[in-house]
Amino acid sequence: MRPARRHRGARSRVEGLKGGHPDRPGPRHRDPGRGPGRPVTAPAAGPSVGRLWALAVPLLVAGLTQIIVNLVDTVLLGRLSTEALGAFALAAPVYLVALVVVRGWATAVQVLVAREHGAGRPGSVARVVRVGLLTSIVVGAGIGAALYAVAGPTLTLLGAAPELIGPGTGYLRILAPAVPLAAASFVLQSACAGIGVTRASMYHALLVNVVNLPLGVLLIFGAGLGVTGAALATLAATAAGTAFLLTYARSRLPRSGPEPAEDVTRRLWAIGWPEMSTMGLGYLNEALIAGFAARMSTADLAAYRIVDNLLLVVFTALSAAAAPITIMAGQALGAGDKAAATLWRRKGVVLLFVVFAAPAALALLAGPWLLALVTTNPVVADLAWAAVPLAVLSMAPMVPAMAYGSFLRAMGDTRSVMLANAAGDYLMLLPLAWLLGVRAGLGLPGVYVAWIAFGLTLSLILALRVRAHLRRGTVSTLPAA
Repeated sequence: MRPARRHRGARSRVEGLKGGHPDRPGPRHRDPGRGPGRPVTAPAAGPSVGRLWALAVPLLVAGLTQIIVNLVDTVLLGRLSTEALGAFALAAPVYLVALVVVRGWATAVQVLVAREHGAGRPGSVARVVRVGLLTSIVVGAGIGAALYAVAGPTLTLLGAAPELIGPGTGYLRILAPAVPLAAASFVLQSACAGIGVTRASMYHALLVNVVNLPLGVLLIFGAGLGVTGAALATLAATAAGTAFLLTYARSRLPRSGPEPAEDVTRRLWAIGWPEMSTMGLGYLNEALIAGFAARMSTADLAAYRIVDNLLLVVFTALSAAAAPITIMAGQALGAGDKAAATLWRRKGVVLLFVVFAAPAALALLAGPWLLALVTTNPVVADLAWAAVPLAVLSMAPMVPAMAYGSFLRAMGDTRSVMLANAAGDYLMLLPLAWLLGVRAGLGLPGVYVAWIAFGLTLSLILALRVRAHLRRGTVSTLPAA
């Protein structure tokens, strides 16, 4: 999606507070511990929507390209059979739970890298990346092993029909080794984004699709492997993407400098565990909602998966616009400029509203045509289209919520984000989705009414937390480990 007008000077615009080409590190900075004086920084323009957009564009391309991996599997398996699509619809959210848990650790890496980069401490940046990468691989391996062990029981607990459990379990077990690979990819992308090199995510996503698309077609249809073929293609694409990032990040991130005195692991843990909990619980709850849809019918489950993919486009666009708020506000806080950090949040709200409008309109206007591409089952298509308007509306409250949440992450206050999400999930989303969607018989429209209540609750709580920090003057304080 493009903004209403193009911003001049995009090729020469500084991508980060430190200046330099968007795809290269900024000028080297003198660490304060090596001599007197502050780090030398290149002059940069003030906070603006245009500078946020320059950071967001590669992330937007990356996010939309990553969606294609999911859409490819959805379309191919939907064409194969409703049962294959149903198995994928139930198993895919469980796999995402494993991925987002390790992605929470990557968010902690991004926050610390942005703060240290803003302060002009390349040695600290290098240390954060090393510790973050090694820890993410270890944690990812453990989560992958757990995913392999609980795949079958988890799908059974979610209420899957017997014919879906076998292929769904196979899908998850094949992808268990992909979790540590994805964990490493997340950390490297986040570290690059922390210094303003957001193109790393775009290049990675494009490569993953180049591998996944033809391989998926070959394995699903050519080899007749169905859901198993989709999993094998995803595993191969994930491995290729990780190998690329290991090479790409090596030439962009600092690799030397004075070692920081503080315990980096403790600082990462203080920021990372709430973010890991937030993401893990969020996608676990989404898997539970998929289970609610499965209890309605297999057709409702397939329709939910299709609508969820449409919403994923909207959510991805918002996430791409929100991430630069964390990056630039974090760099500003690292440089000690609280006023600039607050202004980045305000500019970010404007960008988020603009970005929300385009994919939302696309989903509403082109919905029937898009649904026809995914499924030839008229029952599934009708169920999906009946839920689309409320589903799109459910994303509107996420605009202010994501702006406030990104600002809190830049501050290192991921605990507030975690608690706000938990409140929205367990006070609104899950009880209302069950009562309205399943018990009251409203189906998927009832589920998306619950999502609207969740978004409103989340936005209110996060806004109150930001105002509390501003009132107390604790904006630039990282949490204690």
